[in-house]
Amino acid sequence: MAVSDEQVMNIYRCRWGIELLWKFLKMHLKLDKLITKNVNGIAIQIYATLIAYLILQLVEIPQEWGDKLLDKLRYLQACMCQEISYIHWIERIVSD
Repeated sequence: MAVSDEQVMNIYRCRWGIELLWKFLKMHLKLDKLITKNVNGIAIQIYATLIAYLILQLVEIPQEWGDKLLDKLRYLQACMCQEISYIHWIERIVSD
């Protein structure tokens, strides 16, 4: 099976994107520490982490905080520390 140089580059670029995603999930969304050894529990933890990642992709934050995914995470963490109720915090984020 012959593969062109361009195809190899595209495959490697996709693979590298996956590596960067897992690095972010493990380092910043704490997927490196499994809370259970149960297969179902591990699947739920992975899905919850991926949902959190997708929410970060969708959230818009004030420009002065930056535009990278890690900037969004830090902004949301700072907002959550200021709020007592998660319900009020979510309402404020959604209404902005």
